[in-house]
Amino acid sequence: ARRQYTGIIVTREDTMAVRRPNLAEQVRDELTELISNGTYVVGDRLPNEDEMSVKFAVSRATVREGYRALIDAGYLSRLHGKGTYVTRVPQRHALDLNVSYTAMIQAAGFTPSIRIISQSVQPADDADRDRLRLDRGAAVVVVERVRFADDRPVVYSVDRMPLALVPEATRGNLGPSLFDLLENHNHGVRNGRAKLLPVLAGPPEAAQLQVKDGVPLLYFDEVDYDENGTPVLASFEWHTSDVFEMWLNRRAQPPTHRTETTPALAESQS
Repeated sequence: ARRQYTGIIVTREDTMAVRRPNLAEQVRDELTELISNGTYVVGDRLPNEDEMSVKFAVSRATVREGYRALIDAGYLSRLHGKGTYVTRVPQRHALDLNVSYTAMIQAAGFTPSIRIISQSVQPADDADRDRLRLDRGAAVVVVERVRFADDRPVVYSVDRMPLALVPEATRGNLGPSLFDLLENHNHGVRNGRAKLLPVLAGPPEAAQLQVKDGVPLLYFDEVDYDENGTPVLASFEWHTSDVFEMWLNRRAQPPTHRTETTPALAESQS
């Protein structure tokens, strides 16, 4: 049975109530922002732990733990006797762009790879028929995969695709990119609609992403469409935050009318 996430999309305040980042994680996040916004660039030497402990009002051990998290993620390197240096800038990805994860991982400066956990043909269930607009009796190809940045697992996904879109000759080897597969068979993805939820890793996700149970992940529930508006791919994805940050570009809605200044307000301003 598929795991279901129900309820209203969790807000930032709700997420913090579930699990508030500890001090080391807050230091890590602050340092990530300083690197992302250009305060520190590749090659810069960071202040030592004493200086950073004063800056963040935390202990040296906490700063050391925050540094260690970014060293493990590949953004910092420590040279014995010389200090800690910036080696890579976190890649920010705009959520309004539908880009393959292979391209995203490469853009972040890592080598992408994929491990296919399972691949099978299954009868389309009610959810498949609804999301992919399939008739009763149709079948789907189900692919369970983990994507890696260098040697670190960063995305665990389960993809479901109409069997009719997959030529029989390619069903045994779908290749590293389902987007490329669909593009090569005249069903290229042109847009997608995704629901995003902050979730806590359960045992299946923790095992595949090599994280502890309860670690925060970003969950995507997405359907992608071709140029004719036909749904061609349904995806369920769990993301870590080790490689890229997700950003959403929001446009303000133009005002529909001008607000007139009230006489009382006008008098108060005179």
